[in-house]
Amino acid sequence: MTEQNKIKILCVEDEQEIRENIAEILRDEGFEVFEAENGRVGFDSFLQNKPDLVVSDIMMPEVDGYALLKAIREGKNVKNNLVPFIFLTALGQKDNVVKGVNLSANDYLVKPIDFDLMIAKIKEKTSNAMKLQSFHNSNIKNIKNQVSTILPSELFSYLDIITQVSKILKEEPYGALPHRRYMEDIDKIYINALKLKSSITNSLDETVIDNKLDVNEEVVDIVEFLDGFIATLSDKFKSRVKFEHPFESELLQRVKTDKSVLYDALRKVLSGVFKADPDSSINIAIMIDHFDQMAIIFYLNSNISDVNTALDSDQIKKILDKQSCLFETSEGKEKSAVLFIPSFRLIARQ
Repeated sequence: MTEQNKIKILCVEDEQEIRENIAEILRDEGFEVFEAENGRVGFDSFLQNKPDLVVSDIMMPEVDGYALLKAIREGKNVKNNLVPFIFLTALGQKDNVVKGVNLSANDYLVKPIDFDLMIAKIKEKTSNAMKLQSFHNSNIKNIKNQVSTILPSELFSYLDIITQVSKILKEEPYGALPHRRYMEDIDKIYINALKLKSSITNSLDETVIDNKLDVNEEVVDIVEFLDGFIATLSDKFKSRVKFEHPFESELLQRVKTDKSVLYDALRKVLSGVFKADPDSSINIAIMIDHFDQMAIIFYLNSNISDVNTALDSDQIKKILDKQSCLFETSEGKEKSAVLFIPSFRLIARQ
């Protein structure tokens, strides 16, 4: 199994010795393993690392296994929220198992753990998940291949007639036109008919469809997205984040994106600011810049001395690079950070 194709496992267990034993055995089996000591840390790791399977204890401090499972399954911005989930439970805790199953856990293991059984269950769950994903990808590919059949077969015939007639009229077969502006308009009809046919043909190319269609992306109302993100913050920090709703020109733009990527980046920005200065406040604004990009600006009312380091800008850039988005910070009198969404991801409202 290559490094790139390693199956990723998140192990959430508050007992360090048990957690480290599980992690060591799974790594020996060729899995990539992420460790977390409770559900809160586990959920952060889940969002960041997007594991293929979760093994979690039930009874843990701060956030228990039930709450972790619920957060994953019900998270609006959690892309892989149907990931296989295996609970660890003490012998005889039947009620715990039943509750876990009702919350959509996929399986359970009884402590002390039979590691051979654990490995078998993990391989079974991940294998089934990969088969489902492969089936899903095959269906998507079939849909892409059938896109061209949706268009009426007569469409290109109509376009051919328009181009042929306008081409003939350009030669003035019935005599000179009374005004040269007629010729200019006929020329526009001819040229735009050719462009339209070319555009349709190119749009039906499978490689173009692959670039334009992504099952993980959707068209997002950025204002609603930001409002929803802020609503998920704890009351402690929600009052310190103010979103200035944009002018009408910015409201006309929607964004085609993977919401989980934007969500990860926003979490990193806010957690970095509040961790470095818990008394900070943030004003968020949106604008369309002179490159026709959407800029999400974070104005920081903070005593942070080094914004770039506090926000871990390199990590945020790495996250946003998946969507060809940029990230910059600004020091000086007015501290700020800017997330740039490229123009090709912006979609104007009809």
